[in-house]
Amino acid sequence: MKHPHPPRGGRFSVAGLFLGLLPIVSTIATAQIPTGKLDVDRTLVRVGARSQLDWTIQYPTPPVGPDLKPKVKVKMRVRTLGVAFQSGSTLLAFQGQWKINNTAWATFFNGKAPTVAPTQVLVDRTIEAGDTIRFRACGASNANSTSWYAWHETNNNDPYAVVLKNGDTPPSYAPAYNQGTVKSFLSAYIDSTGKIKIGEQDLIILWEGSTAAPGTTFFDMQDLVVLVSFETVTAP
Repeated sequence: MKHPHPPRGGRFSVAGLFLGLLPIVSTIATAQIPTGKLDVDRTLVRVGARSQLDWTIQYPTPPVGPDLKPKVKVKMRVRTLGVAFQSGSTLLAFQGQWKINNTAWATFFNGKAPTVAPTQVLVDRTIEAGDTIRFRACGASNANSTSWYAWHETNNNDPYAVVLKNGDTPPSYAPAYNQGTVKSFLSAYIDSTGKIKIGEQDLIILWEGSTAAPGTTFFDMQDLVVLVSFETVTAP
């Protein structure tokens, strides 16, 4: 007896398959996922046959760029990835602070290399669209932390504070006193080509805390390494 349909399961509708996914996709905040277009050369495909798929993807614009001024309301989280600041074999403290607009500076980290906990969230704060976020950091000039070097701040073209986004190349300098290099702190955030590989909504900030001039032996841009993550806040 012949059956009026193809063997091995027959045909399925590509359109029906994607329509079935719409309720799931709609529950995700659209501001945080890529959008695009998928074209198929036929609407019905026999099992075992091949169809031509063409697609284009548009990734969402990062809500916060290196200027640290959110375009939309965001949730900001700050983590310290590493500290490598010392004089000879003596470890020195490093301090990081942040603020919104003209508010007072708040300390998010103050310690030496052994106190770093890379997975610990040190700041968890909602930032409104249009606010200006600033970070600054400085290193102690003696073992007792009774005196400090100058502050180095983001947002003012200070060569001692560098903000990196996804796809940027981190600076590579010879580390002083055999400290770990910047790339060792960032090993989980660098791809095979040496580029920064982080989320489109994340930034990494590097600081140099000494008085060494850029390009000299002790200017290694690894004294404090911080990851700043942003998540777009959508209405419930």
